[in-house]
Amino acid sequence: MASAKPSVGLLYNPAVPAVLDAAGTLVDHIEVIPDRLWYDFGTGAEHRFSHAHTAIAQLGRYAGKHAMIGHGIGLSLPSAMPVDEDLLAEVAASHRHFGYRWYSEHLSMFLAPGGSVPNAQAGMGLPVVHDAELLEIVGRKVELLQATLGVPIALENGTIFSAVPNPEMSEPEFMNRLHARTGCKMLLDLHNLYANMRNLNWSPAEYLEAIDPEIVIEVHIAGGDLLRGHYTDSHSRRSPAVIWDWLAEWGPRFPNLAAITFEYHESYHKRIGTAGVIAELEKMHAVAEEVAAVRQSAPAFA
Repeated sequence: MASAKPSVGLLYNPAVPAVLDAAGTLVDHIEVIPDRLWYDFGTGAEHRFSHAHTAIAQLGRYAGKHAMIGHGIGLSLPSAMPVDEDLLAEVAASHRHFGYRWYSEHLSMFLAPGGSVPNAQAGMGLPVVHDAELLEIVGRKVELLQATLGVPIALENGTIFSAVPNPEMSEPEFMNRLHARTGCKMLLDLHNLYANMRNLNWSPAEYLEAIDPEIVIEVHIAGGDLLRGHYTDSHSRRSPAVIWDWLAEWGPRFPNLAAITFEYHESYHKRIGTAGVIAELEKMHAVAEEVAAVRQSAPAFA
């Protein structure tokens, strides 16, 4: 079981320092997208990676005061091609620098073969086919990440723009089976689930009931916008009320939940405002306290 109270934190972006300076005591952890700490000029470049030293130094100001969590977007574990070893080496170097408690990626494809380009960017997370073949592909890569980084690995459920018909297994079943095979954890993004509810008529209750509660290590919350009738995971607003309901109901049911993270994009900082982010943090702490109270009141077993 995780410690009694899950930590509360923010996904780091260039606007977050203003929040940290205003309400640092409300932020227990900072989640870092290491891919945003360098410029990647591609596998064929003579000098592939150029590091964003100013951003790294700025983030380093807060690293000693807050726990750090890694959250990647570039390794594209469900893609059929092998793991990009040079990119993984950069992730490992970032982990050595900041000391991530765990590292997560997405259960979506961001890379696809593109003719002469071995790792063409898809531009967004593409849906995957939840079947035994994908379980084998992702399982091997998760084991590689575990061996390379030496910390727990988690996968995040994605926003699905176009549902794959007749899957061999559901997303929760896939996550459960991956955990049984590799020990991989789950980063449960409630806003992604909310988007899939609105766009694809998913049942959140059925989805959450199907997850093995032991596998959830972190929860993401966020807000989004409608775009031509489609609800987007744009990280552009505060979290919808129903997400708070889900978090309050389900948070105490996940015995290994160790962190709750609010995501927002820096381009929407003016819309949300520092006060709005602080309000999210305060509500997250209230839920974390409820989780802690439930855990502390649970009977101990020999």
